Order: sequence, then C-alpha cells, then structure tokens
Amino acid sequence: MRCNPSYWLLGLVPIAMLSWVAVQLEQSGIELDLSRRASDALRRSGLNWASFNFVGRDAVLTGRAPDERDPTRALSSLENVWGVRIASDRSELLESVANYRWSATSSGDGRIRLAGDVPSDDARRELLAAAHNVFPGATVSDDMRPARGAIDRGAWLAGAVFSLKNLSELKRGQANLAMLDLSIAGEAKTSDAYRDVREALAQRRPVGLGLAREAITPPMVRPFVWDIKKSGAGIAISGFAPSDEDRERIGARAKSLFGSMTIADNTDIGDGAPQEWAKATAVALDQLAQLRTGDVEIRDREMTFSGEAPDAQTAATVKRTLKLEVPQNFRITEQIRFPKADIALAGSGYVMGIVNDGTSLDLVGMVPSEAARGALIDAIKARFPGRQVNDKSHVAPGAPDGWQQCVVAGLASLPRLKKGKSVLTDHNLEVSGDTDDYAASQSVPGDVKAAAGQTCEATTNIAFTGQMKTDLSWKATREQNGMVTIGGEAPDDASRLRLVEIAQQIYAGSSVTDNMKIVGASPEPWSSAAHLGLEEMARLKNGEVSISGKEFTIKGAAESDQVANDIRSVLSTDLPPGFKSRDAIVVMSPEEKAADSCQTLMRQASAKGTINFERAKADLTSDSAQTLRDLAQIANECPTFRIQIEGHTDSEGTDERNDRLSNRRARAVADFLSQNGVDVRRLTAVGYGSTRPIADNSTEEGRAKNRRIEFTVKVN
Repeated sequence: MRCNPSYWLLGLVPIAMLSWVAVQLEQSGIELDLSRRASDALRRSGLNWASFNFVGRDAVLTGRAPDERDPTRALSSLENVWGVRIASDRSELLESVANYRWSATSSGDGRIRLAGDVPSDDARRELLAAAHNVFPGATVSDDMRPARGAIDRGAWLAGAVFSLKNLSELKRGQANLAMLDLSIAGEAKTSDAYRDVREALAQRRPVGLGLAREAITPPMVRPFVWDIKKSGAGIAISGFAPSDEDRERIGARAKSLFGSMTIADNTDIGDGAPQEWAKATAVALDQLAQLRTGDVEIRDREMTFSGEAPDAQTAATVKRTLKLEVPQNFRITEQIRFPKADIALAGSGYVMGIVNDGTSLDLVGMVPSEAARGALIDAIKARFPGRQVNDKSHVAPGAPDGWQQCVVAGLASLPRLKKGKSVLTDHNLEVSGDTDDYAASQSVPGDVKAAAGQTCEATTNIAFTGQMKTDLSWKATREQNGMVTIGGEAPDDASRLRLVEIAQQIYAGSSVTDNMKIVGASPEPWSSAAHLGLEEMARLKNGEVSISGKEFTIKGAAESDQVANDIRSVLSTDLPPGFKSRDAIVVMSPEEKAADSCQTLMRQASAKGTINFERAKADLTSDSAQTLRDLAQIANECPTFRIQIEGHTDSEGTDERNDRLSNRRARAVADFLSQNGVDVRRLTAVGYGSTRPIADNSTEEGRAKNRRIEFTVKVN
C-alpha cells in the first residue's frame, strides 16, 4: 500500500494547533503563578509601590519609586523569585522636592482638606484612613501627591498623624508640616480640648517632630461674662477667664484678700475678653474686699458692682476708686449701700416701723391708737408664729390716710427676708433687707409696690446674699398636637420672660405653657443653650430638650437623616463652651410621615372650617356638618391609620363637668365620622376638659379658642 503525503500533511495541522493552545495555556498558568509569588515577595520587602508584568518567565518592573535605592531592591526581590528568568527595570522615581511641605485644614463645617507632599502612596492611604478615623462623618478631600525628599519617613508619618489628632480637637484650624517642623493654629472646641492640645504639643510630640508655631485659642465666648460674689457663705467666682494663668492669678489674689473665707471657683477659660480685662478684674477684687457683701459682674465691657459697705466713708472710697482705676473702655454701674438708722428720728414726720433682726421683731415709732397697736402686734405674730415681738411704739395722732394698707404691704414682705425692715414715713413706704432666696429678691419689690398701690410711694432695697446656682435643671417639650411646655429652673425673671417670648416667636400659633421657677443663677451661658434648644426642637415633629448642669439632651422624631444630622452639626458647633450634647433623635418611617401628613390635612380642615356645639351640650350645630364631612373624606383617604379625637373646654364650670363635656363632644365627632364611612375601629375619643388651654381663659376670645376639637393621627 502506497503512502499518500497529502494525508500526512493534513494530519499535522490540527496537531500543530493543539500544541500551540497547550503552550499558551501553560504559559498563562506560569505567568499567573509567578505574579502571585512576586507580589508576595515585594510586599514582604515593603515595596508596595512596585508594579510588574510577566512575559513568560521574564519580569518587567514598573511603578514610581519613592527612593533611589528602591528599584534595585525591587529587581533583587523579583530575581530571587523561583522560576523568574530575567528581571528588567522600567520603573521611575517620584519627583524630588527640597522643601517638603504638607497641610491639613478643618473648615469647621465637616470638610477636611489634606494637601502637599507625602513620601509614598502607602503614607497617603494611611493619612486618609487616619483623617476618616479622627473626623468621623466628615468629607475628606485629597490633594496630596507622593514626592521624594531628604526626610525620615517614619518620623514624618508619625508627625502627620499626630497633627490630625490634635486638629480634630479644634472647631476649625490648620496644621502645617515643613519637613519635620509643625505649625498649628485654630479655635479649640472646648476649654478641656484647649488644654489637652496645648499639653500634647508641649509634652507628647513624636520623636523628631519640632514645634515651629502654636496659635491655639480657647473657644470663643459671647458674651464674655465673669462674676464674683461675696456673701456669708463665702466667695463664689464663675464665668470665664482668658487663660488658665489668668484664672490662677485671680484665685491667688482672692485667697490673699479674703483670708479664711471659703472660695468656690467655677470659672472656665474662653476667648473674647475685652481689652484690659485683667486690670478691670484686679480692681474689682480689691474693692469687693472692702465690702461686707457684694457682687461684681463683668459682661464684655459692662461692669456691674453692687454690695453693702460697712459705712458711708467706705462706700464713697470704693465708688471713687472704681471711677479712677477701672480702665476707661469699661462702663460701670454701681449700687453700693451702707447701714442707716433703723427709722427716722422723731420730728421727721409720722413714722411707723417694723424691724426683723432675724430672731425677733420690733414694732417701733408711732401708732394712732391702742387698738391699732394691738391689731398690728397680732398681725406681726400671725406672720411670724413663735417669734418674739417687742413693742417699742407709742400712741400719737396724725397718722396719714390709708396707713393700714401701706403697713400691711410692708409687713407682708418681711417673712420672705432673712432680715429686714418696713418703715412708713407719712406717705412714703421703704422696705429693705436681705435674703438668700433669689426669687424673693427679684419679686419682693414688685409685690410691695402692687400691694401699696397709689396709697403711698413705695421704695425697696433688697440684697441677695445667697449662693448662685450653677447646675440648673430645665426642660421643654413639644407634643404631637404642637403644644409647648417649658419647665424647670430659670436663672432670673428676665431670662424666664425672654425665653417665653422666644418660644412664642418660634412656635407662633401654638400654645406655650410656662412652668419655670426662678432659682438665682448667672443667665449665661444657660440662656444661650436654652434658646438653641428651643430652635432645634422646632425642627422635630415632636420632641424634648433638657439641660441638666452642662449636659444638653435633645429627643424627638426627624423627617429625614439630613434633618437629624443638621441638628447634631449645629449642636456640635453652636452650644456654649463647656456644654456636652447627646441626642435620641429617631428618623420617621414612611408610614409615620404619611400619618403626619394626614394629621396636618385634618387639622388644616378643622381650622378652616367650623366644629361647634350647642352651649354647654355635646350636640353638634348644623353649620358643623360640611367640615365634618370633609374630615371624613380625608380620614378615608388614609385608611390604615388610627385617629384620636380630642375634646377641650374652657375653664368655666367645674373640672368634673368639663371633663365629661369634652369627652362627650369628642364622642359626638367620632360618631359623625363613623356614620360617614370612617371605620369606627380606627377612632378613639378622649376628653381633656380645661387642662390643655391654648389661650387666656380670662378673656372671651381666649375661652372661645380653648373650646375646640383636635385630631391626632397615629400609625397602627
């Protein structure tokens, strides 16, 4: 049999193709194995910058090396990988810079910028991770570039991370590294942060890191308030000082001036003190030491100096010294008193007086008759049960008209004072004394004038000698129906009234109930924190804000994550220095938002329409029908939610009657809605009587507003 060569040739073609495929597959597997082992070798050598390609068993080194010696080390690592035949170098060197500079900037609005030279991509990644760690939630922009330089990489990286950690303690600021010299500037978040950063810069810098410039300022304080009080309880210092050195200077001076008196120093540090503040406080300390009791407050460039001097000469000397030695850029308001005779001398008019020395009471001066004297002694004993009453009066004609009303007005104020006196001279009533009850010191003057009326001219001189509180407890709540209630402690009546006014502006159209009590404290920074709390609570659908000492808490439901995060951001930057905030803000679910929208529609329809009842009855008037049909339609358009119908009355009548009437009226509305297609299982009727007024019950207009029906929509 003959061999046909063409057949052989045809058979060789598929054999060649299969051989070529086998070679390619084998080469791919070899390259994959070599790449894996080469990557491990470079990583173990710390050469993460290096890249490579394999063509068969030949390696080509690429990438940008941070050091001139690194390409040689990388080639050596590749050549030592078993199976590599040849390793060639096509890598480049990073750009070399002579003056190595890097910076980190915190703008105070959640944005961080990193810029400048870094020794390697590894260092770049480590700095980005460190920035995200110490600035959680911030937006970090990367403008860094790898570059070579004559620098210790380990020391440089430690210095950069150290800079970021300290920058995170500032409200806003910048850190710069020039080679291994650090410059850092900015405003600290809190006084504790200010101290921590300065201590870290002075004592805890990484090895090799120098400090070229430090310009850290304490947190800015507006208004800048400092206060010192001298009373029987000792010395109390509060407010702010520009630095720890100033704080210590004042404390040392107080100890030398006030001897064995107890000194309570509650000052903190802050930026914003007016020029020559140190001299003003020094003069104030020296002059306060001349008084028996007193109070000095410096608020920015306003100094208020009040107290009791032992005599008229000392009072005059203190006034003169304040005028001459307090720097001229300060405005001074002084109220310095000194002891005077208990009552006017005989011949100075018709004088009737009651003196309370803290242990017993004296009836002094003149009385128009024996009967009047007996009545006055009985009245004093009724006001001061168990206390000794000494009669030092004498009967004399000529008592002014209406003297009884004026004497009773003065007597009524004395039980609220530790010591005091009420003296009526003809038609002039003077009440003076001291108390450690701040609320009494604020309210007695007004109460005396109101009780005296037009019968006599009333003047008062009431000194507060107690200890001012520094740890107020306060709370404001906003209910689902919009009602706002403010309670707890307020520092003074002016702050209380101002806060109520602010609440009425923020929650215009809603009922604002004031249950605050006056306890006596410095208005700031409490007033600023409470004001901020009312503003941020308004951004929640319902909520609560509270202050306990320096702990600020806000709770409630936000419409979105954006609203919740905005509130947290505002609190982190705008709360007065020293306050710490925490929150329990929850984001409303889609169902809760839908229920809130339904509730808004029902309340708007109710406000625009008419829901009236027969007087003192639960019978709906005919003009209410259209509004209630509109409400039924709205309720049926959101069929998955429960609806609470709330009845309210004015304050006329008894509480029991109003409770029953409000419940019956709410039930009448529920019945109408169910008769117009609303599932009765969704409806709940409740009566609150007159317990939740939204207007003044003393006027007809206010009572009309309080007689109402409200709707609250809830998720099942």
